[in-house]
Amino acid sequence: MTDLEPSYSEEELELIARPRRLTRTAIVVAAVCIIAFVAVGVFLKHSELGTVFTTSDQVGIIGVGVVLAAGALLFTRPRVWANSERIRVRNVLTTNTLPWGVIREVGVSNGSAWGLLDLQDDDQVSMLGLQVADGQSAVDAIKKLRRLHRAAVGPDIGESDEDR
Repeated sequence: MTDLEPSYSEEELELIARPRRLTRTAIVVAAVCIIAFVAVGVFLKHSELGTVFTTSDQVGIIGVGVVLAAGALLFTRPRVWANSERIRVRNVLTTNTLPWGVIREVGVSNGSAWGLLDLQDDDQVSMLGLQVADGQSAVDAIKKLRRLHRAAVGPDIGESDEDR
């Protein structure tokens, strides 16, 4: 762990969000990949064209299924952790830890499937851990993030009561 990514204890965290629907879908896809490729690898001995599949071919087919399943399971990684000082966003392959001061707005843009952090430098960070498909739990998490952001940096001009 480096200074750029401080560890969080459970007491410090005020929000932990994870995508429920995406996680379930990724697990099902991974299971289907494993089952399908193992079945093909085990039962494929000869093709209709006369090709003979050796044991190494069968192991290779099963290996491809394992790699595809592992790729699908990467989509179980997204999380969002937040406290009064900072937010940590872990997406499929990257993790960003940001202090609230560099964030201009927390929300979801029109048509987006996940939450977004608009940064002061006009950049955006996607929060795959907050999926719109999760319904009310995602709405509650966005509201909590907005409250944490507002408490850390002060209210925005023109903020509506709906955002609170």
